[in-house]
Amino acid sequence: MRNRVPVPFIGLLLALLVLVFGSAANPGNRARFSGGPLPTAIASSTPRLATDQAPSAPPRAAKAPTHKRPRASTSPKRPTAPLSRAAQPQPRLKKREQATFPPPYRPSQDAKQRGIVYLTFDDGPSAYTPAILNILRATHSTATFFELGFRQAEHPAGAAQVRAEGSNVGNHTYDHPDLTALAAGQIRWQLAHGPRSKCIRPPFGATNPAVRRLLAQQGLREVLWTVDTKDWSRPGTTHIIQAATGPAVHTGSIVLLHDGGGDRSQTAAALPKIISILQQRGYVIRRIPGC
Repeated sequence: MRNRVPVPFIGLLLALLVLVFGSAANPGNRARFSGGPLPTAIASSTPRLATDQAPSAPPRAAKAPTHKRPRASTSPKRPTAPLSRAAQPQPRLKKREQATFPPPYRPSQDAKQRGIVYLTFDDGPSAYTPAILNILRATHSTATFFELGFRQAEHPAGAAQVRAEGSNVGNHTYDHPDLTALAAGQIRWQLAHGPRSKCIRPPFGATNPAVRRLLAQQGLREVLWTVDTKDWSRPGTTHIIQAATGPAVHTGSIVLLHDGGGDRSQTAAALPKIISILQQRGYVIRRIPGC
């Protein structure tokens, strides 16, 4: 009796052959099942990323330190004292308003130390001017003559004679108008046709800021007076002497007299006595410097 192979054994053998030859035909499956964990095991051991979270961004580079100015304190400031008028900002003037005002004539410190009195004569030159110059020369004195342009035309040698004697000439305009009543162009005309000088005496002493501004633009210094003898009214020789030597006269005084504009015989007669009294008191009679 032949030995018969059991049917179960044959089935097992066939299954083994199929497995062997199937793995030889597909090499990729060899690594897939060669001693490693099953795919399901690999998948379960790998951590899963949450699909609702984006990957974190790389860390930013540290910024270089910056040197910022500290912020101003927010605490209330202490009140400061108001600026003085000189320190306060001043409004800018227009170009035509920037003319510098020369200060009115003031006696110098030298005049106060030496005891100088300034005699001035207006409205010439005239026929009385040479006599007045002779008196000044004889008393070793000088004076300032504020002359008119049209008078110079009548006495063409008058100004030169005044300067030759050591005295000086000031501008008293052309024909003695009130400058405050004139337009700017008219004032310029009066100045241009008056005597050449660095000093100006407005007729009647009439002046205001507008006139001073215009005089400054012309490079002229305004010179008025401190003592008015009123000799133009012909009050008498005695009155003129008393006014020119009275208590109002002191060191640096500017005395107003006239050598033109009418009869000036009283002025010429009073002048020697005026100078003598002043010299006895220690004063010297001099021209105004800078004219």
